[in-house]
Amino acid sequence: MTDAPETTRVLLPDDEDWLSLFMGMEEPLLMQLALNARAVQEGDEEVWELPPDLDGIGAHEAWGRLFHALPEPLRHTGTNIGRSEPNRDRPAGRYALYAPDGRWEHTPLYPADVDPRDVAAVAAVLAHFRTALDGTDRTQLGDFLQQMADDWADPGREGNDRQMVEDFLRGLSVWQLPHQPDVDVLLEAVAEAGPGGETPERIVLTPPQEDAYQSFMRRVSAAVAGNSPHDYALHRYANS
Repeated sequence: MTDAPETTRVLLPDDEDWLSLFMGMEEPLLMQLALNARAVQEGDEEVWELPPDLDGIGAHEAWGRLFHALPEPLRHTGTNIGRSEPNRDRPAGRYALYAPDGRWEHTPLYPADVDPRDVAAVAAVLAHFRTALDGTDRTQLGDFLQQMADDWADPGREGNDRQMVEDFLRGLSVWQLPHQPDVDVLLEAVAEAGPGGETPERIVLTPPQEDAYQSFMRRVSAAVAGNSPHDYALHRYANS
């Protein structure tokens, strides 16, 4: 992008379930789309014939900017899922978030500044995926999705292209959560954990902030589980 970023502040959970889905968006999908687009530019004939308005390179670059927009603790979680990390590898800026009783520990939430155009660029690819699953794409994108699903399936199992696209949707979902009042309350509560702040070791929520936390995390859980209302159409198709 040549224009100056138009950032907006969002709230992101340090949650392995979501971050594993977000990290999984790059491979096998976005990276392979970018490689195919570069091969087309270089005149390679062994390429997938994909929609001409599917910007595989732009979407992959946008995903990369979203990854770098993650606060350091979330980047650390995302790149180390499934690994045992010594305490000395604790990333800078990590803190503990507690309920008002000061004993019950919550999933930490971090403010992040993101360019909405990057989210839109990745979401545009998802729209193409949905069209391909419907069988109305009229290019080789559906075949591409099935091939990627087969290539990345567990040994001895057939690839599930619909599940792969659904996982892509769920990885994108937290970036697309509507900005409701609970977000404003929580952004104020964890402001010191945001860009440029000096993160404390622990933050204890007040009762109103706890209510906002519960509301926000219900929306996060629904999005990551694929139960958000705006995701219903894809889930109905994927499970048909």
